[in-house]
Amino acid sequence: LLLLLAELSSGLQPTYQWRDAETNEKLTCQQCPPGTFVARHCTRDRQTECEPCPELHYTQYWNYLEKCRYCNVICEEKQVEVQQCNATHNRVCQCQEGYYSEMEFCIRHSECPPGSGVVKPGTPFEDTQCRRCPRGFFSSSSSTEPCQPHQDCAQQGKVINVQGNEYHDTLCTSCRAHGRSNSTQGPGEHQAPGDEDCEQAMIDFVAYQNISPKKLKRLQHILDGSLKKEVSEKKALIQEKFRAFLTHLKEGNPAVTKELLEALRATKLTELSEGRAGGVPAHPKSNASRVMFLEE
Repeated sequence: LLLLLAELSSGLQPTYQWRDAETNEKLTCQQCPPGTFVARHCTRDRQTECEPCPELHYTQYWNYLEKCRYCNVICEEKQVEVQQCNATHNRVCQCQEGYYSEMEFCIRHSECPPGSGVVKPGTPFEDTQCRRCPRGFFSSSSSTEPCQPHQDCAQQGKVINVQGNEYHDTLCTSCRAHGRSNSTQGPGEHQAPGDEDCEQAMIDFVAYQNISPKKLKRLQHILDGSLKKEVSEKKALIQEKFRAFLTHLKEGNPAVTKELLEALRATKLTELSEGRAGGVPAHPKSNASRVMFLEE
C-alpha cells in the first residue's frame, strides 16, 4: 500500500508483475484505472489493454483484475440507497431517517423518557443520546427533543402555582389565592378567587402534589364514579392524565373544585384540602355519595 501511494504521489502509473504465458518472461505491466479492468495483459511489445466495466459492475481502485466486481450490495428493509452503483463504486445503503445501524439491522432511534432530553440526535450510525433534564428544564413526555426551559411566571405578570421539575413545566396563575407570590403587587391588586383562573389553579395545584399514584387514581375514580383497575403507570404520566381529566371535568361541572376538596378529605389528604379551600368558591353540590369508594 505504501509503495502504491508513493507511485501515485510521484505521478507514476501503478504497475504489476506478470509472466508472459508464451515466452515465460516476467514483465512489469501497467495497471488499469478505476472503472476499468484488464482486457489483455501486457507483452514485451505492447502495454496492458483496459476496457470499461459493464453495467452493474465496478472497480474502485487501480487494478489488474481480469473482470470487474459485481455491485452486490442490496438495500434491505428500512434502508435507503445513498450512492448508486457505478463504474467506480459499489452501491451504498444506510438506515432510513429515524433508524440507526446495529449488528447489520436498522433499529428505531430511542426516545428519551420523561424527565430526560436529547443531547445528541440519532444518526444512521448511532442511537439517540439522552441526559436527565438539568435544574430549570423539563421534558413531559417521551420524545426526540431536548429539554425545554421552565416558563418565567414573573415575566408574564403572574405568580407560580406549581413549581416545575424535570417532568413538567412551571405552572403560572393570575389567581393570587393559589400562587406563591413572586411579584411586588400589593394585596389590593390581587385577583379575587372564584373565577376560571382560580378553578384551573386549584386543579393544577392538586394534580402535581406529591400524592402517591394509588391515591391519584382513587381521586379520579371518585370524581369519575368509576373503580375500574388500570395498568400500572409512572407517577409523572398519571399526574399529566389526572390534570387533563380534571380540566375536562371542569368544563361540564362548575362544582368540580367542591367535589375535589371532598375527595381530598376522603383520601386523607386534608392538608391539601384545608390549604387550598380559601380560594375555591362554595358549591351546594355534595360528593358524599362517591366518598365511600375510597374505603380500603
